[in-house]
Amino acid sequence: MKQTAFLFRSLLLVTMMGWTSMSQAQRYEIIHGRVIFCDEVMMQVDTQSFVDLGYGYAKDRMNVYLNGRVLENVDPSTFRLKERPASHHFRHGEMDEPMSAHKGYFKTNFNVYYGDKKIDAMASSFVDLGGGYAKDSFNVYYFGEKLKGCMASNFKVLEGGYAKDSFSVFYHGNKVEGAVASSFKYTGNGYGQDSFNAYYRGKLLK
Repeated sequence: MKQTAFLFRSLLLVTMMGWTSMSQAQRYEIIHGRVIFCDEVMMQVDTQSFVDLGYGYAKDRMNVYLNGRVLENVDPSTFRLKERPASHHFRHGEMDEPMSAHKGYFKTNFNVYYGDKKIDAMASSFVDLGGGYAKDSFNVYYFGEKLKGCMASNFKVLEGGYAKDSFSVFYHGNKVEGAVASSFKYTGNGYGQDSFNAYYRGKLLK
């Protein structure tokens, strides 16, 4: 019996060591300003906004990653890991929102494209801001469509689909009526607030 118990404890210890090694192997590390996963340097990562979400998932302002690889067509601004995934399944964005079908922007020396559609944008100053938003020196775009009434010079993307310039707040490309841009901030789970009011998914809470 003692020998059996010893063998069982030894087997359990080896198993636990294996689990620990697997957990450590799936960790992201930032060394000398570079993100490393499984001893491989991830060259495309923005280290300033990089967050390790656990269980092999991570994100920065541009992409969501699983096991060190980019997950295509996933919006990092709304991606949340709601529960531990059983395999490669995950919940994206808010609980009742589907996965974004964001096609992504691409630019050459002279043209800018959204998916396979050429858009009216200045390639030399064009910047993909993440979350479907982008801008050049004069205009702001959301999913490839030009947003009206935006100031490109100080337009910035918040989290949760929100964005703002000096005068207006936007939620998934739609203006949030009445929101005060100077004091507006995203507070999580679809909520935002300014100095006077609170909002849920771009709608005023009364």
